[in-house]
Amino acid sequence: MGLTLVSWSGAFAASLGVATGGGPYKLDDATIQGTATLREGSTVETLSSPSNLRLTNGARFELDAASRARVFRDRVVLERGSGEFVSGPTFRVESKSLRFSAGEPGVRARIAVREDRKVQIASASGRMHVRNAGGMLISNVDPGLALEFEPQAGGAALPSSFVGCLLEKDGKFVIYDQTTKMTVELKSSGPDLRPEVGNRVQANGTARPGPNNSQTLDVTTITQIEKGGCSDIAQLINADRPPATAGGRTPAGEPRGGGMSAGTKVAIIAGVIAGGAGGALAATQGGSDNRSR
Repeated sequence: MGLTLVSWSGAFAASLGVATGGGPYKLDDATIQGTATLREGSTVETLSSPSNLRLTNGARFELDAASRARVFRDRVVLERGSGEFVSGPTFRVESKSLRFSAGEPGVRARIAVREDRKVQIASASGRMHVRNAGGMLISNVDPGLALEFEPQAGGAALPSSFVGCLLEKDGKFVIYDQTTKMTVELKSSGPDLRPEVGNRVQANGTARPGPNNSQTLDVTTITQIEKGGCSDIAQLINADRPPATAGGRTPAGEPRGGGMSAGTKVAIIAGVIAGGAGGALAATQGGSDNRSR
């Protein structure tokens, strides 16, 4: 009797959830019709219909047709195709060395892997966090924003750059990058940053992890892009009011930036999120802003 109880307990613990398909799909190379149990490391490959992956921890990933993913207790690894992510902050999606996780409850986002190995994400509700393989936060993705990521060989060891308003906050120089929605601390033993406070600049250097999931950029070069126009951004991030300078306003909601964050190219794309499990992230490259950081 004791052996029987241990056996059933072990089987229950090994189950991560279930996969349900609208048509035939493959689970670890076996063709399945209907519902099947997911185990640690299970591979789900959809054919002409999507499949819904529901985990016992409450996470859900709706895998589109012609897609493939591996399922683990704490993550789904998207290897091909696309899908919709609905989850809490303790679960994530991984793809091509990038890690996508919910920044708040109620997140719904779509993630797609392109044939050229670029990864696209668009949020329908809630903020998503994007981290590199080393766990460094490299971007936030807010609702209505679609970004494309291209991890580079070498990851965070590569030079990085940010484009945005250079401001002072809490006695530190910071730049707010409107593509990645990140406030990055700037440190420089070379270029003088103070003359550019209140201007839009491009700051180049090497990124490293900062406090509270932030980034710190050791600046090697800084280039002015636009004089002034940063008062709205200062208010947005609670930074010190910039000096009164000539120049137009830079609306806080207008993404102006793009480039590379900790060894990963980031670009804004024109994207929409279609409803339903079979929806796709449709994107066009004509509106992208993709400069080397």
